[in-house]
Amino acid sequence: MNIVRTRQFAVVCLMLLILLSSCGSYQFKNTQLTPPDAAYEFGLTDQNNQPFALNSQRGKVVMIFFGYTNCPDVCPATLSDMQILRNRLGSQQDKVTMLFITVDPERDTVARLKQFVDRFDSHIVALTGDPTTLAQVYKAYGAGAQRRELPDSALKYAMDHTSTLTVIDKQGQRRLLIGFGSDLTDTQNDITALINE
Repeated sequence: MNIVRTRQFAVVCLMLLILLSSCGSYQFKNTQLTPPDAAYEFGLTDQNNQPFALNSQRGKVVMIFFGYTNCPDVCPATLSDMQILRNRLGSQQDKVTMLFITVDPERDTVARLKQFVDRFDSHIVALTGDPTTLAQVYKAYGAGAQRRELPDSALKYAMDHTSTLTVIDKQGQRRLLIGFGSDLTDTQNDITALINE
């Protein structure tokens, strides 16, 4: 009789352990890439005119946003959110690298990129490169960008572009897509979960 009760008790304990472990697994709020895939490796030039290689960030969570310095709305709003997010991460902020890759290399010189990101957070890494290399990066990350002429504007043209951030985990796998205007607290929790994996 005691053996039966002991087995029943062991089964109940095992079921509780399984239930508790499944309750503890984090559920991402932003779009999860399932299964994750290897992030496309690239080498570009940062706002300090230094070479930057994505694989140098292994061990950190990397957030990538594509935009341009003359963007009137989406880019400033996104970089502002990135700045807020970085501040919210507190002591963990150095475990995240935030990248801003230009879709307008014709106008976005190294100096212009530096001036632009410094208005938000000098820790954001702004990147440019030759058109061929950039085109490969755009394609690999699904970053669409199209020039739209503005004949009556001093800017001459705008760049219509995707506004989604791509998040790469510490192992170099693409894990999340974050849409423009996503809840910052949800994003903070998602990034924190990736940092702590």
